[in-house]
Amino acid sequence: MRSFVNGAVLVVSLSLTLVLLPIAINVGTGGTAPAFLAPYVGWVWPLIGVLWVLVIATALLEVRNRRRPRLAHRSADQPRNRRNALDRVDRYLSERRAGSLASRTRIALALDGKPDAVRPFDLFVQPLNSAPRRIPYEADIDTVFDELEDSMLVLGAPGAGKTTLLLDLARRLAAQAHADQQAPIPVVVDLAGWTAQSSHRNDDDPNDSPLLAGFVRWLSYELSDRYSIPPGVGRTWLRHGQLALLLDGLDEIAEAHRAKLEPVLKELRHNYQVGQLAVTCRTHDYERLPRQLSLFGAVHIRPLTRQQVLDYFAIVGPALDGARAAIEHDDELWELVSSPLMLNVMTLAYQGRAPEDVTAGGVADLRRELFDTFICEVLARNRKTGRQYDAKTAVRRLWCLAWWTRSRAGDRTAVPRWMAPDGWYGLSLREVDSLTHAVCLPAFFAALSAGATLMMLAQYGALAGLAVAGSALVLVHLLPHPWQKLAARGPDRGLLFAVILLIGTAATIAVTGAALGLVELLTAKIALAIEAALVAGAYCVELIVFHDNRRRMWLGVRLVVVVAASWIVLSLGDGVPFASGAAIGLLVAQGIRMIKSLPTDHLPATDVGDTWRMDVCVAAGAVAAFLIALVLGADLATQQLEAVAGIVVGTVAAKAWRRRPPVLAGPLSRWLHDLLLHWTGYLPWRRRAFLQYAADRYVLARTGHSQYAFIHLLVRDHLAECTPDELATKVERRILEREGG
Repeated sequence: MRSFVNGAVLVVSLSLTLVLLPIAINVGTGGTAPAFLAPYVGWVWPLIGVLWVLVIATALLEVRNRRRPRLAHRSADQPRNRRNALDRVDRYLSERRAGSLASRTRIALALDGKPDAVRPFDLFVQPLNSAPRRIPYEADIDTVFDELEDSMLVLGAPGAGKTTLLLDLARRLAAQAHADQQAPIPVVVDLAGWTAQSSHRNDDDPNDSPLLAGFVRWLSYELSDRYSIPPGVGRTWLRHGQLALLLDGLDEIAEAHRAKLEPVLKELRHNYQVGQLAVTCRTHDYERLPRQLSLFGAVHIRPLTRQQVLDYFAIVGPALDGARAAIEHDDELWELVSSPLMLNVMTLAYQGRAPEDVTAGGVADLRRELFDTFICEVLARNRKTGRQYDAKTAVRRLWCLAWWTRSRAGDRTAVPRWMAPDGWYGLSLREVDSLTHAVCLPAFFAALSAGATLMMLAQYGALAGLAVAGSALVLVHLLPHPWQKLAARGPDRGLLFAVILLIGTAATIAVTGAALGLVELLTAKIALAIEAALVAGAYCVELIVFHDNRRRMWLGVRLVVVVAASWIVLSLGDGVPFASGAAIGLLVAQGIRMIKSLPTDHLPATDVGDTWRMDVCVAAGAVAAFLIALVLGADLATQQLEAVAGIVVGTVAAKAWRRRPPVLAGPLSRWLHDLLLHWTGYLPWRRRAFLQYAADRYVLARTGHSQYAFIHLLVRDHLAECTPDELATKVERRILEREGG
């Protein structure tokens, strides 16, 4: 939200400056300002100064907000480096533990040794008997890690507790590092962000292959981002064996790149002193790899037994009587509650509920329904701290964040820090689409007509204003008509229309005002030469790209008409009004084409069918411009036929560009889509407050400073695949039940 506000301030300030600067220069060189601005000429330069100060201050503030904190690069052997790094590791592990579901349910996980799952990197230590062996229940993960020569693969089903074991191992190794200055520092790194980039840069080790160089560079960035370890220090520690690498989520690497981790780790152990290494992966995904990892040993997390679950219920006591009743009521739940994640989900879903309420209301007999119960329960519980959200808003935003993180290539776990508009390409929602077609497009057409007509009325009189409005009406009627006749649905449609109308009108006034000022500043000859070059370039491209002789003939006819009309007007009258009118005609044509490109940028191809007629919007904008000009005292009786001719010539000349979308159409369309996602509640305006709200309810987990992730991929995938409004209805029903009880 802060970046959005800063961006809006920059756009408005620069736009107003572009409008006022040509006027100020024109007045300063002996020219005159438009009649309705004449009383305020004395304030132009001071206002420009204030606007530039505002632009500079806003830009500096945005740079400060986006700048990543940089630490001093002390030598790697500085004692403070190690102490500070261990403190940050401890803080990170504490935050991960506090925000995870595993902190609520602690069950000793049973492990099986799986020596056949890896290829030992040293043939002299390869076990003679590769049959699976049972590891004692009381065995700690650090003891198992030590027995496997500090080189281990952890396998398990989804939700089995692989990350929990890795974090437990990290805590044990961190305690050893505090006690022993020679022990390596454990760093937990999520492999989801690795994209297998293969390239060499100047600061890479020349002995590393391009693939390893990219991995080390990515690892250095992760250490800097998560633990504030400077890249130079991280590389030095990695080379000298002062880091224990705990790599989480081999299955979270993009499937096309998973097989590349094996040669990377093999070369890493050859070129660097990596004394301690652990990797986690889902069993099913690991078995699909073409080559096994070169590690000393592997363990597999066994599913929870029925006795373990019952013992846990007995230890917790009456608070989980509802969960016990759910399991006893439906035997199929035993098959689901075989992992710590599912046990945690059931615990949160049924904790504190009376057994009779659980059995009377029906029990979740499928994983989807159990996750629905979990989401309903955690969102229905009222927590006094922090900001509250209604069920529909909360579920929509969680669904949108889940959809985003699952669709993002290379980073499918962490919730992104910045929601770039172009990242939402491909997400089409009926509510957003209807607001785009039935509210935003009419507002944009009205704004373009109003802004351009108002500027020409103020500068060249009523005939010029009518010419602009007429040109806009003709251009809107020409094909294509990409808008669909969708009924507008969504909150505050009138307010949204007003916001788009004001922003669009301001932008149109700024652009057209800057164009008029530049024409007068550059003189008519230079302005006409620039316009002629633009038109000629566009026509040359058209003639080269299209090989249809009939189309080429009409392009030639249009070019002859434009040249002849321009020569006649210039030989009879003043060139400045003609050049100004031509510039406005070109801009209006491009503006209409850009607005027509907006709804088709992110929507799937569909049959258009009936369409809205935008004539009313264009006409209403022109009428509003005439009324405003009258109120401001503009001289509408001015007769500038050269300007009218320029508008017509510019509009006709611009038609050669109609088959290619404008350069800014794509970014503007995605920005509009992003705005509507916020407007309709699918994205939070205050991102940090909502992420903290979700973390308080164990849907998200805080993984670092201003960093969050879903508590598990199964939870994320369930939210991404749900129907938000249906799930929100269930949450609202559960809230009413709790309030009624």
